[in-house]
Amino acid sequence: MSRALSRLCRVLGLSLALGGALALGGCGVKGPLEPPPNSPQAQPGPDGKVPKDTGPVKPKTPFILDGLL
Repeated sequence: MSRALSRLCRVLGLSLALGGALALGGCGVKGPLEPPPNSPQAQPGPDGKVPKDTGPVKPKTPFILDGLL
């Protein structure tokens, strides 16, 4: 019985680790979100140019794990 329990714990642990890695896989993407194709921001203005993104500018703050990434 303890052998089956040990195997169950190993499979559960690996599943949780893999799920956590997949959940965090999209984190850290730098830059603003892209607007949908039919939104007014994606449409060119009267002068033919696409308007610039006027979102807030965040200062670069270092993170303790930046060296590892």
